[in-house]
Amino acid sequence: MSAPKARLFAPGPVAVAPEVLAALAQPVVHHRTAAFRATFLRVRATLADLAEVPGDDVLLVSGSGTSAFEGALLAAVPRGATVLALTGGKFGERWADLARRYGYAVREVDVPWGRAFDPQAVVDALRAGPAADAVTVVHSETSTGVLHDVAAIAAAVRSVAPEALVLVDAVTSLAAAELRPRDWGLDAVVSGSQKGVGLPPGLGFAWLSERAWARAADPAVRVPAFALDLHAERPKQRRGDTGATPPTSLVVAADVGLAQLRAEPSEVRWARKARLNRALLAAGAATGARPFAERPSPAVAALETPAGVDAEGVVKELAARGVRIAGGQDALKGRVLRPSVLGDVDGYDVVLLAGALEDAFRAVGRDVPYGAAAGAALAALAVSE
Repeated sequence: MSAPKARLFAPGPVAVAPEVLAALAQPVVHHRTAAFRATFLRVRATLADLAEVPGDDVLLVSGSGTSAFEGALLAAVPRGATVLALTGGKFGERWADLARRYGYAVREVDVPWGRAFDPQAVVDALRAGPAADAVTVVHSETSTGVLHDVAAIAAAVRSVAPEALVLVDAVTSLAAAELRPRDWGLDAVVSGSQKGVGLPPGLGFAWLSERAWARAADPAVRVPAFALDLHAERPKQRRGDTGATPPTSLVVAADVGLAQLRAEPSEVRWARKARLNRALLAAGAATGARPFAERPSPAVAALETPAGVDAEGVVKELAARGVRIAGGQDALKGRVLRPSVLGDVDGYDVVLLAGALEDAFRAVGRDVPYGAAAGAALAALAVSE
């Protein structure tokens, strides 16, 4: 049997639409031109519309979502402040480590990987003190497949520590899951290009609330930054400029890709991604794998393989068939598979992945009936809500 067409089903980078790839192939443009400034401003405005935040305050960062988070943390949180980091996964831990490196006093609230945060636990941690100046939380924890209830967590923070800033990693949730920064009272939201917005890697996105901008507005209280100094970038980007040369071709491609995203209402897209992800989870269940996340994110279908089945072996067998997914990280390596429906993926792609998944399971010795996973995916896709 011939291998299927090579395809990305990882939670980043993701499959990119042909129209976006065509835009990348256009001649490189200069960033100090009226035409590029217009494109740059349009991309920022479309991102703001997509994220439902004020239109002139989404900043583009040359780098990954990690770069955007680092810039937002330094822009909003004064030096020496106390940060309460909600961990429970690889990326929650990353933000705690990042804050420590910059000299913040860090306290952590943890949950077992795969579990979702109980807002009451956040309340209890805040009451236990010392007082937190900022709370960091991952919306969609890519390492575990959990979608944390950021709306409830932010409300919990406000109930006992109204002055604390709420900084949210939306790297895999933007454009894939419901996200309403203004309605939920968030103070910073960061994301990246290679996830839910379906672009190549290389761009980070950051939005800060007005009170977040004001908290460290005085350079005397701010942690020094240079390339990631968002306070310096903000007035420049409002004019369509940047402090350093931006990845111009990526911005041009983003103009095309974001316009495609906005052609579909957010609620419709969120529901579609959730439906595709449920189909992946159903396909996994047909192989004997179980959903790992207590509260699954539509951005990644984390599947714990049955006893005796090495997840890394399944990942390798899929790669040999031209299908790329992610495996587990740290303690989950060898236990968890992480396929994703982010990017340019539709129902037919999910069925293709389901078929490849059952084939890979058989290759590592798991007795999966032919058509079981693909059939489960098709049945889940047939359910309308």
